[in-house]
Amino acid sequence: MRKLPKTEQPASFGFDKAARERLIDAAQKLFRLLGIRVANGLIAHEAHSNMETLVKYFGRGEALISLFIKSLIAESEMVWAVIAEDHAGDPEAKLREWLATEQESAGRPMQPQMLLARTAAELYEHRKNAQLGEIEQYWQAERRRVVGLCRSSGLRAPVELADKLLLMVHGARNERSAYGAFAPSRLLQQAGNELLVAHGAGKVKVENAVEAKTD
Repeated sequence: MRKLPKTEQPASFGFDKAARERLIDAAQKLFRLLGIRVANGLIAHEAHSNMETLVKYFGRGEALISLFIKSLIAESEMVWAVIAEDHAGDPEAKLREWLATEQESAGRPMQPQMLLARTAAELYEHRKNAQLGEIEQYWQAERRRVVGLCRSSGLRAPVELADKLLLMVHGARNERSAYGAFAPSRLLQQAGNELLVAHGAGKVKVENAVEAKTD
């Protein structure tokens, strides 16, 4: 499996950039580290700017959150682009690679899929929030993609299969490292491949990310 693409994390916010760009970079950094509920004043301070400038360009900050979500979606699409390039013309292999990638990402909270899940949870209290809608639209597109791959693979009940796979994947994305190294997500790739086989795919041996300890 190819290594996951590196995510972009701005390192510094000097005066080589205009104030608007510094604010975007600062928000991206702080949203990744602290979540989207970080105070606008902290963003302005990190960007060597002020609240008046932040409000001028981004209002109450919703536009910065929207830009952050768009960047995470773009990074997530890069993962799918790598999968598509590595397994052109083989939808079943794309599904297997997707499962392997998601299992690897589950232990890496700064990966875009994990950050999107966290951001959606932070936005959920405002059910009609436009930013939450952006994430939901992307997840709907992801669902259509997985259904399409299941269908193109000739697997039985492709919609049902896709939803089962997505149920497991989203569970892994929300694991938040709560279980430590020996986490349920270590079985994501194995369980996903067993589902593929149950729906008509060929058997493929899969090693767990963390093997169970025995006495």
